[in-house]
Parts: sequence; C-alpha cells; structure tokens
Amino acid sequence: MDENTQAGRRGLEYSASKGLPVFIMEPLRGGKLVNKLPQEALDVFANHTKQHTPAQWAFKWLFNQKAVTCVLSGMNSMEMVLDNVNTAATTEAGSLTAEDNNMLKQVSAAINSKMKVGCTACGYCMPCPAAVDIPGTFAAYNRRYTESKFWGFVEYTICTALRKDATSASKCIDCGKCERHCPQSIEIRNELKNAAKELETPVYKFVVKGIEKLKLFG
Repeated sequence: MDENTQAGRRGLEYSASKGLPVFIMEPLRGGKLVNKLPQEALDVFANHTKQHTPAQWAFKWLFNQKAVTCVLSGMNSMEMVLDNVNTAATTEAGSLTAEDNNMLKQVSAAINSKMKVGCTACGYCMPCPAAVDIPGTFAAYNRRYTESKFWGFVEYTICTALRKDATSASKCIDCGKCERHCPQSIEIRNELKNAAKELETPVYKFVVKGIEKLKLFG
C-alpha cells in the first residue's frame, strides 16, 4: 500500500544495499488492513488459490522482501502473537509466487479505489493548533466510502462533536503545521475541507449546537 510513500521501496532497498537493518512500522496500517477492508478486497483474497487471513498475507508480503530485517506489530492477544510468529517462521524472502503478488496488487487496487485519504492514523500531525481531530476526521471520511454514509457520519459525530469543545474539520485555520509532520505527505488542509463539506451536514451542525447549549460536557 505504501511502496511510494516517504522513502518507500527505494529507501528500503538503498538502506539494505548499505548493510543497514530495516524495521517496518505499522505493517497492518493500524489494523486497517485487517478490520476495515472493502468487500472487493475480501473477494480477491477468497478467490485466490491459497487461503490465508488478510493479516497473514500482509506479513508474508513484508517477509517476502529480502531487505526487511524486522516487522514491528502491535498485538493485544496471545493468539495474535502466536499467529504472527507462525507466519514469520514459515515465510522466507522470495517465497511468494508471481500469482501471489498479482493477487496482492489487486487487493491494493481494491482498497485504494475506496479510500479517500491515505491516512494511517499515526498521529504525527497532532496536536492541531486549532484542535481539529485530524486522524478522527479522516477515519470517518474513509469509512463513509468504505462502509456507508451513515456509519461515516456516526463516527465523525462521535469523534468530533461529542466533546467539550468540537474538534470539527471546519475549524482548520490553514496553518499547514500538520502537513510538515505528515509521513504520508497528505495534503491535509485540502482534505479537511473536502471532509467538512461532506460530513458537516445540517444534522451534524444541529448536534454541535445542541451540545453547546446543553453544556453536556461542562
């Protein structure tokens, strides 16, 4: 998903050529490559000749790269630990076939076709001087397209309106501080405007005003 992000594949291979170990961070994009895949991507996995879980495929793709030294993974259960250890122990560099790699390219294309913003929710853009919840906004914006308008709206309302002070995308002051720290090189200010246009509906504005008047969090 991120071969051309930051240093990307060129950086990976250049580091390895200099004998530097390379550690991979956010191998599952904060869980998005497991829990929030569009149905089109799941269908590609299901139709492949080999059957592995999305998480297993993600790790296999990384371990397939000779330049990858170690993969850092956030695991919250012993089951995940054992599964990841097993995947690492049974995957060697160069073990994926051309058919496997072609399938994974199809999965990547299916995901990209649904995503509006390539945000991994790393949080490097935070804190925002205007108190905008940037990762929360983009998560909701993407959910609007990968799942449904309704659940995108619900997530956005919860993460930005149900606060003592609203953290809405429309509060952006266009300072650009976030963009200087974004490892994905996302045009955050423009994307916040796009998100606000679609997510801050009359109903959303009514909820925000209602919370302010009732002083629910005061």
